[in-house]
Amino acid sequence: MDKHIVVLGGGGWMMGEKHSKLDRYALDLTGKRDPKVCYLPTATGDAEEAIQRFYDSGLSCNLTHFPLFKPDSNWRTKLQEQDVIYVGGGNTRSMLAIWREWGIDTILKECYENGVVLCGMSAGAICWFDLGITDSNPEEYTVIDGLGFVRGLASAHFNGSDEKADLFSDFSQNNSSVPCYGISDYAALHFINGQLYQTVTSKFDAKVTFENAL
Repeated sequence: MDKHIVVLGGGGWMMGEKHSKLDRYALDLTGKRDPKVCYLPTATGDAEEAIQRFYDSGLSCNLTHFPLFKPDSNWRTKLQEQDVIYVGGGNTRSMLAIWREWGIDTILKECYENGVVLCGMSAGAICWFDLGITDSNPEEYTVIDGLGFVRGLASAHFNGSDEKADLFSDFSQNNSSVPCYGISDYAALHFINGQLYQTVTSKFDAKVTFENAL
């Protein structure tokens, strides 16, 4: 069974794109007209505004969300029942810390191994890699450990000309054996079984910067 991860640097329903090509690409991997899609809003602290935006997205007729600050009684099995798990943007460091405390990282790994499509934007994109560049610390960009489902380092909302880009460049030069992906807004990468398969964009100027790519 192939394992799929689709990572968005930015765009899709979370950034107001209606019927986004990026969202549709991930959903179509299920082969279902109305796949079961579950949103993890942990990175926003389960913010009601973000949750409502998800339900207003029109992604599917089978939408649900996975709260961790007010978990449902069946929270341990809920993720395993999905076709697509979508992780939203927000504070990556806090999200990963909470996931590890609750064992969500292990559950997500099981879902991945069982063929559930993993998808996400921003924090929900970089979390799947070994390493990610994040602004979770408001004072500076930092490199943090991710879940390690995909080898390498990822940076979302990547424009190639700011402090994040400088850190990306320095890291890639000093770690030549680590593949690095700078993913701009409205660009996405599709990994199959941990290997890069395809780049997808929804705007003409969207792009991905590759360093040390295999």
